[in-house]
Amino acid sequence: MEEVFAEVAKYFNVLSEPSRLRIMYAVCSGEKSVSEVVELCGSSQANVSRHLSALHKAGILLRRKEGVTVFYSIADNATVEMCQNVCAKIAESLH
Repeated sequence: MEEVFAEVAKYFNVLSEPSRLRIMYAVCSGEKSVSEVVELCGSSQANVSRHLSALHKAGILLRRKEGVTVFYSIADNATVEMCQNVCAKIAESLH
């Protein structure tokens, strides 16, 4: 079980960055190009690309290339549901 716990901790560490949660929120409604994610998140392309890469490497996002354009989508809806549940709980406690 120690190996499982270590992997789960790494997974949650990837999701612990607010910019990555913003990106997840942008992509959860459907596949987006990098430029669309940049526009939705209001961050620099370099910053968004770095976070997209980390999310992809962790298996949270899927990546597809079409010509020179790269598209990202959610790899597993369970992650989106978990993030939505936690965000809703936190938002509720703030009001």
